[in-house]
Amino acid sequence: MTFYLVDVNPELANQEFDVTFDGANNIHLLLQTVNNCIYLTVSINNEILGQPFLACPNRVIIPCPWIQKRLGGNFVFKTENNNYPNYENFGTTCNLYFVTLDEL
Repeated sequence: MTFYLVDVNPELANQEFDVTFDGANNIHLLLQTVNNCIYLTVSINNEILGQPFLACPNRVIIPCPWIQKRLGGNFVFKTENNNYPNYENFGTTCNLYFVTLDEL
């Protein structure tokens, strides 16, 4: 199975970090909470790929196929009861996953 759990901090509403997955690029993520919604900005080699994407529950975050191809996958917030992602629930009822192209 090619789902990777992304370790996010439940104490920070805004955070940024690098992630690397088997066979995927080194990816830089910026998570920002605005009006109780989480937005994800994705970069590769200091190049921002599109505008911040709204994180909806249990759906791929990046809607653009060319960005998915460049990343080698997409990100998904899995949540309970279809609740919108909330940083305070990271690691419990809300987890961020990277899903490779072969699983999409």
